[in-house]
Amino acid sequence: MKPIHARAGGYPVMLSFDDGPRPGSTERILDVLAGRGLQPDRPLRAAFFTLAHNPPGWLARRLLFAPYEIWTEKGSLVRHPDLARRIIEEGHWLGNHGATHFWPRWPWYRNPRRVEAQLLEWERVADAVVPAWRGRSARLARAPYLSRTSAWRAATARTGFTELGGMTTGDADPRAACDDVRRTLLTRLERERRLAEQTSRPVLLIFHDIRELTAECLDGWLDAISAAGYALTDFDPDRL
Repeated sequence: MKPIHARAGGYPVMLSFDDGPRPGSTERILDVLAGRGLQPDRPLRAAFFTLAHNPPGWLARRLLFAPYEIWTEKGSLVRHPDLARRIIEEGHWLGNHGATHFWPRWPWYRNPRRVEAQLLEWERVADAVVPAWRGRSARLARAPYLSRTSAWRAATARTGFTELGGMTTGDADPRAACDDVRRTLLTRLERERRLAEQTSRPVLLIFHDIRELTAECLDGWLDAISAAGYALTDFDPDRL
């Protein structure tokens, strides 16, 4: 794959991926990024907001995940340490998405201490699996389901994580095909760009590296972003 760059002066767009790592999709996404680097022999750098565990058993997951959750086969640093190490070795960022992708709006997660335990368990696992994640300048976290509850905000403040949101792209829609996501992505991106221009910050996109659809279609979506005049840019939390 040849790198495809946006027109000069295009509005900057950064990439992030949630819910991994998971074999069969995460490595394919890493391959796509490897072919789109802004410099020779270096991938286009993204942020991967990962999970420490994906608990076995339907009931255990139902007590953690949101009641509307469909994608219960999520990623795991514990089960797939090789993918976690590849993420770091190729220059990407590793972020905290909670130890188990819990739904912050469950009554039992309205306690900041329980949320804090999720963040710290992810950190413990990341230190054991891929300690090089600490080589970055910031410790990043993203709330599962983007549910930034008061307990989540209190817990990230107590643990020293920098909390990041972003723009969802539609790739989590179970009914969507490649073209559906492309249309949704470009529509939302134009709206988000207008808001981001007020702060001169890049737009941060949220994809899901556990989805086969994303692994299959990401290259084409990035082509569409570039063709629309946006500049695919290395992830850099200092610019957000």
